[in-house]
Amino acid sequence: MSSAVSRDPVIVIGAGPAGLSAAQSLAKRNIEYLILEKGPSVATALRRVDPEMRLLSPTALSLMPGMKVDPGAPAYLPFNVLVRELERYEEQYGLKVIFNSTVISVRKEGPGFSVSYRTNDDEERSIRGSHVINATGIISKPRLPADFNPGSSTIRWMHSIDTRAEHLAGARRLLVVGGGASAAEVLENWLRVRQGEDHAWLSVRSRLCAIPHWIFGIDVHYFVWLPEQFPGSLFGWRLGRLTEPMTGRTVVQAIQKGLITRMPSVRRYQNGSVEFSNRQYLQPDLIVFATGFGYASEHVKGLVDLDPDGRPFVKNCESTRSKGLFLMGFRFGRTFASPYLRGIARDAEFIAGRIALEKGLR
Repeated sequence: MSSAVSRDPVIVIGAGPAGLSAAQSLAKRNIEYLILEKGPSVATALRRVDPEMRLLSPTALSLMPGMKVDPGAPAYLPFNVLVRELERYEEQYGLKVIFNSTVISVRKEGPGFSVSYRTNDDEERSIRGSHVINATGIISKPRLPADFNPGSSTIRWMHSIDTRAEHLAGARRLLVVGGGASAAEVLENWLRVRQGEDHAWLSVRSRLCAIPHWIFGIDVHYFVWLPEQFPGSLFGWRLGRLTEPMTGRTVVQAIQKGLITRMPSVRRYQNGSVEFSNRQYLQPDLIVFATGFGYASEHVKGLVDLDPDGRPFVKNCESTRSKGLFLMGFRFGRTFASPYLRGIARDAEFIAGRIALEKGLR
């Protein structure tokens, strides 16, 4: 890499947990960087999550590099507390963020990159970078089933990211589509606010997988620390199709009690009813889609190879097509833990170390 390009800053896209972690890891190695954030503040996307929802992993496993939370912080951070901690993190380290800057495109130019972005006053600008770290995450791209047409549905529906307890309180016949952690959160909220004869149905394509939250009084996340270090690339792109298990057995117990009915996959959505693959029909008054998210990477189109499901191919968080382009917060981007806060923190350190080597700073 030429000395001119080496002097260019590293461009970090997104000021959520991944982007802030990357910036702090770069800064402590004296690597110049700049964060471009499309929102008016850090963690813009995270503010969309239910502020009362708590992280599944303990606070001790959910910290950014160098982050020190208040000693009185709860054992499991609610998202509103997490957002406040990220604001404090930005201030603590004086991280350099340009807010209200929406990245339009990233182009490879020689050994470096040119990043074009649009400001809040609709002015288009560009900046050169030696490397690019895409930390846009997934929350901004909630995914709906391909065969569901939102415009023609006569049934009230929501994605899990926007669902709150007050929305569920009025659901007499609730259908949740999807069987991962988000589905569990929705149903646990519903169980807390359900009334009388309210009933819920859970539609999943494959076997419902739930793991206990605690084993012998210890959070299960401590037990999976070692296997989470395994490289995701060892298992191929099909690994990304695996459904994330539910943490905790509340939903399974509710199914056993008859409060929730387990259903197979949806065959089609029509008018005011839903048909399942077993030819049964249901007329819910609310559908919640816990069908996951897509990784926000349209602006790096052409710089990444895509798997058959449209997800970018990466190895150790780096694009397999474009050296110097890193994608953070991506499922199995480097290890099994890469999409989680505990994995993001480790990936940030790894990427910063790689960039330091390439810039000759280590």
